[in-house]
Amino acid sequence: MKKSAALWPSLLLTVLGQLTVSAKPESAQKAHDDEKSEPVHSWRYGSMIDAGSEGSRIYLFRWKPTLRRSEEIVIPEATDALSTTPGIGSFASYPGLVGASLKPLVDFAMKGLHHVKSNWEHTPIFLRATAGMRLLDPDEREDILEEVRTFLKQTPFRFHESMASVATGEEEGVFGWLTVNAQLGNIRADRLINSKTTVGALDLGGASAQIVFMPQKSILQHAFPMSLGPHRFHVYSWSFLHFGQRESAHRAADIVISEALLRVQSAKILYHPCFSMNYTYSPRFSYSHDNSSFPVTANMQGSSDFEGCLRLIKRTFNKDTPCLVTHCSFYGVYQPRLYDSNFIAFSYFAKAADYLAVPRDAPLSEFLVASEYVCSLSRTQLDVIFARIENNYDRLHMCFHATFIYVLLTYGFGFGPDSSGILFKEDLGNGQAIDWVVGGMIYEINQDDLLAAPLREALA
Repeated sequence: MKKSAALWPSLLLTVLGQLTVSAKPESAQKAHDDEKSEPVHSWRYGSMIDAGSEGSRIYLFRWKPTLRRSEEIVIPEATDALSTTPGIGSFASYPGLVGASLKPLVDFAMKGLHHVKSNWEHTPIFLRATAGMRLLDPDEREDILEEVRTFLKQTPFRFHESMASVATGEEEGVFGWLTVNAQLGNIRADRLINSKTTVGALDLGGASAQIVFMPQKSILQHAFPMSLGPHRFHVYSWSFLHFGQRESAHRAADIVISEALLRVQSAKILYHPCFSMNYTYSPRFSYSHDNSSFPVTANMQGSSDFEGCLRLIKRTFNKDTPCLVTHCSFYGVYQPRLYDSNFIAFSYFAKAADYLAVPRDAPLSEFLVASEYVCSLSRTQLDVIFARIENNYDRLHMCFHATFIYVLLTYGFGFGPDSSGILFKEDLGNGQAIDWVVGGMIYEINQDDLLAAPLREALA
């Protein structure tokens, strides 16, 4: 339900006061230097906003256009980026404030693309929301999207309603797969695109986890069709909502609380095996009654129990759900066999590996050893040994996150305990974090003749 408009002025001041903005000028200078030596009209430009669960981020792009979209593949280059918090999903109760949260991103695009101001009306701006928005009530989600579209229509850039939407989990996964393989040079018009010439992608966010790859054998379900230049192919893509690193912690806490409520004698203290001794874990929940939600907080004492943590997390995967096809991962979801496929694990997969000081190409057995170690530490030991991790949430959740990732990869997706087919990487050596947004822009440009073509042709 939308709140009274009378409350908006004070809320707007609160939003603007809490808005966090961080710039990321990775290759902006290089792009500007290149443009000094080449005519501006030899490039096309655009932007895409990643409306994530914890914040929004805009990427500015440029690309070399082509008149032969059926024969060539256009790979855009991200030239600059800016992040803000909070995410648009946090405005569910006050959707009218969404525009204010996106304004710094649009202002950034106007500044970064000022040199092509005369072509702004032909310069696209996209917004794709992810799992945080998929978790919302449908009415809340549509109210936010309505405000987003109203705001973006007022910008000087090319925009129509379909350019702002909630990406499906499968789309988000495929876009991440495109990002990885494009940056590795695997997506080319003169090269076959198949299981031998590409790598799979593993993405872990706050609310969902994605697995995408080209299997060695046929895909029976969840096949995503792709058309890039001369290539037509399918990839397997599946997204598990509620299996992101934050949502999974809440699901495990649900089990701890539910078991306590089922005991004959009331429990005065709740113990959580995935957190350190001397640390109190206090997840926030909401209790719904008569269309109203009431916040509830539960306090749990950490017990530094790796084996107990392992058992608890495995229970969240519902492996007992019937599999109605030849092979499933968990929750009865079909997944082709992995065989010896290679994968890049990015986002929080890579961040956790870095926190644990696990080598990027280490077998999963080393991830297991590191998880056991961090789960054996008390709160004091954790704070001293891992003081380099400045984010308190990440440091205090290390045991849970590490164990969850190990269980997800082995028990969930089916990688062998000694598998060395996963490379944990936050970037591919170019300084840019691996992000699905780059793949999203690759997809959009290569499906649209007007975006792929030189501007003079698009205007003809």
